[in-house]
Amino acid sequence: MNGTDIAAEAAETAAGAPAESAASLLEALRGFVSAEALTTALKAAAILVIGLALVRLAALVTGKLTRGRLQGRGSDLAVRAVRYAGFVLVLVNLFDVLGINLSALLGAAGIAGVAIGFAAQTSMSNLISGVFLLSEKAFDKGDVIQVDATVGVVETVDLLSVKLRTFDNRLIRIPNETMVKSNIINATRYPIRRVDFPVGVAYGTDLARAREVLMELAAASPWVLAEPEPLFIADGFGASAINLLFGPWVRKEDYLAVKNELVPAIAKRFDEEGIVIAFQTLTLNGSVEARVAPKPKAAPPRAGVGKPARRS
Repeated sequence: MNGTDIAAEAAETAAGAPAESAASLLEALRGFVSAEALTTALKAAAILVIGLALVRLAALVTGKLTRGRLQGRGSDLAVRAVRYAGFVLVLVNLFDVLGINLSALLGAAGIAGVAIGFAAQTSMSNLISGVFLLSEKAFDKGDVIQVDATVGVVETVDLLSVKLRTFDNRLIRIPNETMVKSNIINATRYPIRRVDFPVGVAYGTDLARAREVLMELAAASPWVLAEPEPLFIADGFGASAINLLFGPWVRKEDYLAVKNELVPAIAKRFDEEGIVIAFQTLTLNGSVEARVAPKPKAAPPRAGVGKPARRS
């Protein structure tokens, strides 16, 4: 065999090597990827694609149905609940198709759930309380509410807490559990409200004239409503005054304006009409005796101290 034949044989061997390698690879893939495995992969892909699309559609439908019907962030919470439930269903079906045994995972999840539950009791309590707050619809974003001694404007109603902005521009976070257990006063729930002015007038005052003056001031105010009629009550006899209660009705947004207008107006008009706004006085009877400490006496001179003796 000459050199030419050797070269030709080497070339044929080199050309046939890639073909044999490709054939071997294909044969290995056929052994590894069976028809059943391909079917399982296609089912898993279909569950992912179709399942996620259905979850998204269900979330959109839930958002449209609940928007405007649920208060605050209730619509967002409902959408999240539907989305999370859909994801769980997709994962369960995906694991079932892939043949993954969920018993071990569920057991581990149960143990972890118990541990997390003990660690997150407060969070779960706030979460459940938040659901109750949303269902009761006692207040909404933008309302002015009072929770115990705290007064502010509702900024957000979240899963775990309610955030208020006070009138001096501070943010206060109140846990939902505290909100459920507390007395909540909603000052802006209704379109109108009454502004109460307690006034004490001196004994001997003409109460009919005092009522006329108060009603005239209410009628002259551009913010006081004609209907309902302002409230006037002779509330009782105090220690030093007859207690009156005057309560005109206003739109909720005019509350502070009416209060700032009528307090000085009532004081000025009562002074002009000679109606005395009574107040308690304290008089101290007695005398104060001034005592001056006596001037201390001079100490006697000690022996041997003084003027020198005269010499004879």
